[in-house]
Amino acid sequence: MVENAADGELVRRIAQSESAPDAEAELCRRFAPRIRLYGLRHLKTEDNAADLAQSVLLVVLEAARAGRIRELEHVERFVLGACRNLAQRIRQREVRVVPTAPEALDLGAYLPDFERVSLAELGRCLTKLDQRSRAVVLLSFQAERSADEIAEQLELSPGNVRVLRHRALLQLRQCLSHSKGARP
Repeated sequence: MVENAADGELVRRIAQSESAPDAEAELCRRFAPRIRLYGLRHLKTEDNAADLAQSVLLVVLEAARAGRIRELEHVERFVLGACRNLAQRIRQREVRVVPTAPEALDLGAYLPDFERVSLAELGRCLTKLDQRSRAVVLLSFQAERSADEIAEQLELSPGNVRVLRHRALLQLRQCLSHSKGARP
């Protein structure tokens, strides 16, 4: 009868594999509501409390199976310690994940001012590039491929792809700046 057994007895049975599934289920049934309440109090949301309950129960069961719970008469202390540690990790994860509102960021300080370029001018300048350089530029920026992927497709080395892309971009900048200067 695992329902009448003390918490320490349940842990002992789990460690010795005596009717372990029943003992594990009973241990979870006893502690899950307490862990959830701890999570609600310290983590504030139902989702975080449920995550905490699941994580703590896994830690407790793994420790019980491995015989790492030393004070069998004080299993609740082990559970509370696991709650504290895992709740702290969840809070740290939450802090790292909180996004900053875009209006709070001064993106202008980080992004250069770009001038608008007409597609016709860009197309004309692209046609002035040799076929391999044009392919590298189009695969890089239109198809969003990496240097390694482009190298494999065009049978080049990744370093060669980067050099070709760098030189092609310089040629495009020069061509576009000349076309702006030629306008009335």
